[in-house]
Amino acid sequence: MIEVRRDGDAATPCTTVILSPDRSLDWEGNKKVIWSLGGLCIGIALGFTIIAGTWVMLPFAGLEVLALSSALYYVSWKLSYRHIITLGETTLVIEKGVYRPRGKWQWVKQETQLRVEPPKHDWEAPSLSFINNNEQVDIGDFLSPDDAEQMISLMREHILVNRQAAR
Repeated sequence: MIEVRRDGDAATPCTTVILSPDRSLDWEGNKKVIWSLGGLCIGIALGFTIIAGTWVMLPFAGLEVLALSSALYYVSWKLSYRHIITLGETTLVIEKGVYRPRGKWQWVKQETQLRVEPPKHDWEAPSLSFINNNEQVDIGDFLSPDDAEQMISLMREHILVNRQAAR
């Protein structure tokens, strides 16, 4: 998913591009799923405990709800990963992280280019990376093919885009 914000004034324009993985459900939606399935699972286990006296089902129902909660939290956390690219008048800033930037690169925009390598298969997106002197930063490895093409056309307005030939 690509979100573009244009800030600043006419003298100092600033474009911020936020790249994030596509998500089917946010954390609030995941909590509703956990509560519904957890209530159903615990309800069935309580029913069997009361009717048949099989109390041993309750701890396993609790473990099942715990495993579901852990898995959904992990997936939601992994899908919170962001690449934030800020294009100023002369600078390019790349930040990567989940809740805060874990990696940050600041380069001169005119010395930076976007390298686009073709995908290995038709259903994959092209690989994107920013290159400045001898440093390379891969971006958007989680983007869909359409989002990657949108990112390429957006970067064409600001920096040099270098498409690599298919091998």
